[in-house]
Amino acid sequence: MSPFKRLVTLTVIATFAALPAAAKSKKDKFCEELAYASQQMADLRIDGSSEEEARLMVAAQYDDDQVTHLQMMPYLSAFVYGLTKEQLSADVETAFSEQCKGYTG
Repeated sequence: MSPFKRLVTLTVIATFAALPAAAKSKKDKFCEELAYASQQMADLRIDGSSEEEARLMVAAQYDDDQVTHLQMMPYLSAFVYGLTKEQLSADVETAFSEQCKGYTG
């Protein structure tokens, strides 16, 4: 195999090997953003905000072009407002991030 063909082959293999890493980092970023929002919502709950108030306040930080984030608000608030007092006093952001990143469905 010529050096040029070898280089092209290695480049193609490296490109395809990098694709799953790029996809994972996009998912990780999405999970981290929602985890941050979950902690904001948890703080609002601790401060006495209703679930609807917290959902609206956290959703207000997203632009209309972030539809996926906005669509997640009901699920995020259900997660946070479903926590017990003990779970709420823990690190909600890390717990949510780990669950989100571990989701394979």
